[in-house]
Amino acid sequence: MIIGYSATTWDHGRSGIGNYMAEQIRLLYRRTDLQLRVIECGGRVLSGGQLPGGGSSGDGTKKTISPAADFLWHQWRLKALAEAQRFDLVHVPTIRRLPGRLYCPATVTVHDLGPIRMKRKYGILRHVYHSQLIPRLLNSVAAIITPSRFTQADLVREYRVDPSKITVVPNGVDHSLFCQGSPEESREFLRGRHKLDAPFFVYISRLEHPAKNHVRLLEAFRIFKEKTRLVHKLVLVGSPWNGHEVIEDAARPLIAQGEVVMTGYVPHEQLPHFLRASSAMVYPSLFEGFGLPVIEAMACGTPVACSRSSSLEEIAEGCGLLFDPENPAQIAQCLEKLAMDDDLRSKLRAAGLAHAASFTWERSVGETVAVWKKTIERCS
Repeated sequence: MIIGYSATTWDHGRSGIGNYMAEQIRLLYRRTDLQLRVIECGGRVLSGGQLPGGGSSGDGTKKTISPAADFLWHQWRLKALAEAQRFDLVHVPTIRRLPGRLYCPATVTVHDLGPIRMKRKYGILRHVYHSQLIPRLLNSVAAIITPSRFTQADLVREYRVDPSKITVVPNGVDHSLFCQGSPEESREFLRGRHKLDAPFFVYISRLEHPAKNHVRLLEAFRIFKEKTRLVHKLVLVGSPWNGHEVIEDAARPLIAQGEVVMTGYVPHEQLPHFLRASSAMVYPSLFEGFGLPVIEAMACGTPVACSRSSSLEEIAEGCGLLFDPENPAQIAQCLEKLAMDDDLRSKLRAAGLAHAASFTWERSVGETVAVWKKTIERCS
């Protein structure tokens, strides 16, 4: 089985979808039941363990032109490449690059429908693409993979996709990285690298407003501090993204008081230190197709509080505290419980560890390959 894998949006694992692609490619190269051919931006085909170079994103005008050019490449040029390479199937790991009709079947991973469910999440061009073009382009895809039942239901409701065409394949966790370790060693690491001390809550997410809901979290943290007078800090880990200026403005007074720390981008391999050293991970996002940081925190033995919204309640599955993400007072109540109730933290830690153990990339990739095999058999 020769699989063409579109990696034209490659970002070296710096985003959620980037991490998904990196883990898939790493494991797919090891399999003996298929030959993986990774398609890099521009159409170069890689094999034998090679990873892509840059992807089709950029700064300034390139942030619009490069993705548009890459989308058109998937529509017009991918067909000839797939035929020349004699692919049995092409997989596209993001809905942002849906292919045109190919001589072989195509599958796509749809992580979420945020661009149409969150009206202010992206600009007008992406909204038009997701609302007008995607419903038509999905007709040429033989099978769809989603990471959650929530996204599966969204596809049926928003795009009228036949449910039999969709398979739910949960994401995984790198348990060699996100695992229990010494909290004290992680605290020592953070003291040395980030000058970070004292008890703290952590939120790992790119700084994106309003979707990631940082502003309400900051308000909740202010309420928590005023009520409890505890020494806890709030640490926001993530790169600036759309609307980051709003978050930075809201955080400025608390940063000046030494109550909030914003780290900027942190290498993936350092994230477990923030989780192990924290009192808890709080995840107030308004919309997620999966919410991988929730499971990664649980795998580290970190208590979790997250939104009762989109896929997050499904993914947390009773192993974390849930709150209304639009209610700062309710978020603050969860922070108070996590800071003051040792028994609760112990229960959440044990439940989270057991829950996270079933989420592996090996399982996720295996179930993905099973979808490919069925699709090839059905379309041959």
